[in-house]
Amino acid sequence: MKLRILILLGLIGFLYYGCQEEDLTQLDPNRFDPDDFFQTEAQLDAAVISGYASMRAQHLTLRHYYIMHDLMDDHHTATSAMQIAPELNLGQQNSSSRHVRELFDAFYDMIHRMNTALDGITANTTVSDAKKLEFEAEAKFLRGWAYNEVATLWGGAPIYLTRALSTEDYQPRSSREAVFAQAQSDLRFAVDNLAIDRTQGRGNKGSARGFLARSLMQSGDLEEAKQVLNDIVAMNKYVLLENYGDNFIVENDFLGEALFEVIFAPNGGYNWDDSGDSSGGGPNSQSARAQEYGPFWRNAVPSQALIDLIPHVDKGDDYTDPRWDEIIILNGESYGPNDEFVIDINANSAPITFAGRSVLANFYKYGIYYRQEVPSFQLTSSNLIIMRYADVLLLLAEAEVRSGGDLNRARDLINQVRARVGAPLLDEAGIPNGSADEIMDAVVFERAIELVTEQVRGRDLRRWHTAGIVDAEAILGYNEQKFLLPIPLDEIINNPMITQADQNPGYN
Repeated sequence: MKLRILILLGLIGFLYYGCQEEDLTQLDPNRFDPDDFFQTEAQLDAAVISGYASMRAQHLTLRHYYIMHDLMDDHHTATSAMQIAPELNLGQQNSSSRHVRELFDAFYDMIHRMNTALDGITANTTVSDAKKLEFEAEAKFLRGWAYNEVATLWGGAPIYLTRALSTEDYQPRSSREAVFAQAQSDLRFAVDNLAIDRTQGRGNKGSARGFLARSLMQSGDLEEAKQVLNDIVAMNKYVLLENYGDNFIVENDFLGEALFEVIFAPNGGYNWDDSGDSSGGGPNSQSARAQEYGPFWRNAVPSQALIDLIPHVDKGDDYTDPRWDEIIILNGESYGPNDEFVIDINANSAPITFAGRSVLANFYKYGIYYRQEVPSFQLTSSNLIIMRYADVLLLLAEAEVRSGGDLNRARDLINQVRARVGAPLLDEAGIPNGSADEIMDAVVFERAIELVTEQVRGRDLRRWHTAGIVDAEAILGYNEQKFLLPIPLDEIINNPMITQADQNPGYN
């Protein structure tokens, strides 16, 4: 079931009339008064749903979220068509970057909406305590996701736990550890109080566990992460789809591998509103994800490092990884339901080298090549998967290895992911897996291929760099100071509790 969610929650607006002994204060009739709004179960529900609208907005998962995460890794290359922060590939972003500010503001818009909902839930006296607890858990699920993303991308940042109604409510910058801790507190509450099965597209116990485990891995809490990941496996709710590529096509939303999907629907066109677009696009609920990485715009394309990584016999490897054709399409290759069309890629980037020849490469994943001849503008209603079960299994393998746990189980978890796609198992593929270090290398290799262009690689590299597993500076080609985004200059100027001294190192 596709959600169409749009809610406007306004702060109180007052009109003051002078020239009389007694002033008249009137509520703006075009706005909701939050103190009067949160009276019914439907109103509490609408307030929580507004968080999903914010998540689906252009400055989050409709566009900025996936592009900016992906460009902070080594497997995506920005092309000449890129408009959103192309400097991210080079670690050259700065505090005045419009798109860094827009992404930051979008997360805090979502946080503000959930704080507004939580304040309303607390004040409500007419809805049952059980229902209020469910709404509170869902609001904290969304706020926890947002704070985890903020901690991952910016490190330390302000923490708001109630509605900010004036400049007096501004908060100082908290530490990275504190922001992760807040995210994890919210997500633990969601785990404890959300049901296992809920309406599709809304947070549930499994998705809350997934986001919590991801956050715990990022903050280095391996033992708790392992327990949460084991809890997800024990739910017997999620599966690896028989066909890897089925995760990323329009017809196959909610088939059982995704822990959480952001819903898009085949309605309207695409909302290019750059004013903030926190409404989630209203009826214009399709995604341009296929267009962004498709053959015409090619805002982000496969890097040479990615092409070199994925095994293919034409490159001299012993086998071709079955995921190759679901991830990569090269200029001149055929596609379509009957392979009747030939890809002709916009030459807006340097070619890559494949099997001794120069060729333009494109992402096949999340595209619509399988359906028809690729149109000039590729809107789709494919849901955007934020986390799926293959990620859980590979995180669990990593947690086993890094915590000194069961190495045989870690091997088995990796092999489960490889077996699903028909790739040779570790021993058969000649991938060393005798020691803990070798198995960890196998995890790094497997996550790079399995989860490519799913907003995972950048956070993996930074986590592994901190743990001494990989040299992310060498991989990315810039200093680790640029692993984090800068606090936007507008935030420093407007928030009296933050000064330039609070800026991340390496930024003016």
